[in-house]
Amino acid sequence: MLIAKAGDAAVATAFGGLVWFMICFWVVFALIALALFAFWVIAIVDCAQRKNEEFPNATESSKTTWLIILLVSWVVGLNGVAGLVYYFMVIRKKPRGQSNQVVPPQEQQPPQNQ
Repeated sequence: MLIAKAGDAAVATAFGGLVWFMICFWVVFALIALALFAFWVIAIVDCAQRKNEEFPNATESSKTTWLIILLVSWVVGLNGVAGLVYYFMVIRKKPRGQSNQVVPPQEQQPPQNQ
């Protein structure tokens, strides 16, 4: 009974390969979930520190609306998706520090001939 059949060895090898595949799958899944959670945290911090006029197409309630969306997404379970949407719709379009105030163009003076 100490000698295993060739079929048993093949089954054990296939099962071992499946186990390693599942472990790799869960590790990749966990890393993706961790990255999405990080995007969500970055989005909440950015939204809380951003002034209302620094949002693209800013209205009086832009900051409040985004904070509610980000916090409700945690309850619903879509926090990573909301963080990515916030990143592409707010952070990438308008980095912090840029406001919507229109600066009048400076008048250009013609070059002086010497």
